[in-house]
Amino acid sequence: MMKKQLLLLALLAAAVTAGAGNVVDNDEDKSEVHDGLVMNEGENDAFSMHFQVGVDVPVSVPDGMSFAPLRSWEIQWTVIQYDYTLKSTSTTFSAGLGLNWRNYTLKGHDQMFGKVNDFIAVGTPDGGIDNLASSIHTRSLVVPLLVKQRFSKNFAISLGGQLNWNFYARVVNQFENGDEKFNVDTRKIGERPVTVDILGIVHLWKLGLYCKYSPMSVLKTDRGPEFKSLAFGLYF
Repeated sequence: MMKKQLLLLALLAAAVTAGAGNVVDNDEDKSEVHDGLVMNEGENDAFSMHFQVGVDVPVSVPDGMSFAPLRSWEIQWTVIQYDYTLKSTSTTFSAGLGLNWRNYTLKGHDQMFGKVNDFIAVGTPDGGIDNLASSIHTRSLVVPLLVKQRFSKNFAISLGGQLNWNFYARVVNQFENGDEKFNVDTRKIGERPVTVDILGIVHLWKLGLYCKYSPMSVLKTDRGPEFKSLAFGLYF
């Protein structure tokens, strides 16, 4: 599976640069090549910082499960990114290092995640529980790798991938029982330690719109229901 994802990322990068590598950028101001917060800029390279805020939409969800996209979010902070623009072209290669937070929340108030013999199952809670919110939270160290092609002063497209080291995950169940409120965390849920994402960004002026597809399931095959993720939102 990992080899297939890496091959797909390589093909995407080739598609961006094919026929575009010789496009000459005649703008004297090179600052449009870089969005986000530019920390240090040279003649053809720069160090920058970026943020992503978006909505997670789980896909390929097993029967009997449903998620609430408007309560499932992704936040990413690319702490540092190195951008290198090829001379006499408008093509930029980037590599970054950052942190990612994601959560996947079940729809409604009648389903919850629970751990049964090291397996994360989805079931209906017993009576007496109100305002239930059940979700999976992950934290990751991420390495985004991108190829950005600028077509005009204020328009560019980036394609590439992201390597995620998922170092922390938990199930969170929040509910009320009578007048008491509970917040129950469950850890060691069998998350995949390493995953790969496919990432695309449309850059308009200094703001971007991104779409990220995660073709690998959040949980391991033998540790819980398998579902994948599609995220989209703002990149800046």
